[in-house]
Amino acid sequence: MKKLNDKTKRIIENVAYPLLSLVLVLGIWWIVSAAKDKPLVLPTPDKVIVEFFKLFGEAEFWKSVGLTLLRTVICFAISFVSAFIFAVLGGLWTPIHKVMSPIISILRSAPTLAIILIMMLWVDGQTAPVFVGFLIAFPLLYQGIYTAIVGVDKDLVEMAKFYKVKPVDIIFGLYSPQIAPAVFDVSKSAVSLTMKVVIASEVLTYARGSIGLEMQQANQAFEVATLLGWTLLAIVLSFILEGIVVGVKKLWGLRK
Repeated sequence: MKKLNDKTKRIIENVAYPLLSLVLVLGIWWIVSAAKDKPLVLPTPDKVIVEFFKLFGEAEFWKSVGLTLLRTVICFAISFVSAFIFAVLGGLWTPIHKVMSPIISILRSAPTLAIILIMMLWVDGQTAPVFVGFLIAFPLLYQGIYTAIVGVDKDLVEMAKFYKVKPVDIIFGLYSPQIAPAVFDVSKSAVSLTMKVVIASEVLTYARGSIGLEMQQANQAFEVATLLGWTLLAIVLSFILEGIVVGVKKLWGLRK
């Protein structure tokens, strides 16, 4: 009975609550749209959903989605690898973290729009979104990974060294299990943030073959339903990327 209750609770938390939130948002959207009665400015949810599915039939759809996803994945991969390396070095040698700390603070404090505008001056519109995404995602990943590393139980580390446990066993048997959950959690947040920033950069830099450019063109043509359709697509893609990270986390948990 207890297992059944736990299962029911998980279903409510993972399915029922999100569905309730979705229904609430759509309900409010529908009411406001009906009250405003200006479909060109605020179309109803059903019209946006229709436009969303129409996007799949457009000639440039897959190219735009593919290039935006490619930029996002490249940006996230570079950010993650760089952040992981520097976080490990910072965890091993405090001076490195002290050098990195002001840089991380500056990057986290800098307005995203300012970073995009600066990158527009320094690099071309096709690569600017990758640089911008890196500058936004790197500090988030570095801080999360570094915090996880320094949070490892030092007594256990000292005990392992005392008993002359091999460094490889300390890394994979002690550090890895303790830092992995935090690394996956911060990666989940970072990957969706990366996509959001990449698309925002594409909008301002008019990056060819991108979701951002399609949004910009829909905005200029005052096609609000199409703009919202592309926005919905970006949200779906972000959920998919987050889901991949969650899936990898679960696979990692099963291998233990």
